[in-house]
Amino acid sequence: MKEILRSYKQTPASSIAARCIPITAKGVVRGRLRPITGDTLQNPAEIKLIAEWREASADWFTTRFPLSEAGTSRWLEQVWRADDRILFFVEDEECTPVGQVGILHYDPLKKQCEFDNLLRGRKGKFGNIMIYALITLGIWTIEELDVMEGFIRVVADNYRAIRMYESLGAEEIERTSLIRLEENGVTRWVPGQPGSSPPPERELATMRIKREVFLKLHQSNLPT
Repeated sequence: MKEILRSYKQTPASSIAARCIPITAKGVVRGRLRPITGDTLQNPAEIKLIAEWREASADWFTTRFPLSEAGTSRWLEQVWRADDRILFFVEDEECTPVGQVGILHYDPLKKQCEFDNLLRGRKGKFGNIMIYALITLGIWTIEELDVMEGFIRVVADNYRAIRMYESLGAEEIERTSLIRLEENGVTRWVPGQPGSSPPPERELATMRIKREVFLKLHQSNLPT
């Protein structure tokens, strides 16, 4: 199954349209998921875009560091080379990138994955495109990767994101206390224990989406 991820990520630019996944809302195509491939690593404009999106949403990541286009390029290469993860651009009806979604820790034996790097970079023509992008990605993981359970980790004070994930069928199953560590300009939120120094300041919520629940909620978006 991991070969499927590899085949999407290694698609040449000349064939990329065939690997894009239509984003539909109530039967109408509103955009597409375009896999980030080796060609993206050679595209300074797209690397700059991803760096800007990450910087704008830095408060919602458990690691915050000074971003640069060079650093973003190195990170994208790691994503591209990893055999258990993939990242997609979310594009609107005009094929303009407006955000990104991805998965990591894909385990074909446990039939699990984690949804990751869910970012809206700019407003698209269709206001709810990110919600439908996540639904599209969820359907794709079920149909292409046979995923039975998906997980999302989100800082617990990101209330808007949590409400959106709940609307998709996710339920919270665990909370982890986080303490803040600062070193060489990098801020990390790492697991901490009661009574630890410094004391916990935030929490990380782990949410789970079960296949049967997701399919029941989103039957109207399933391909016919």
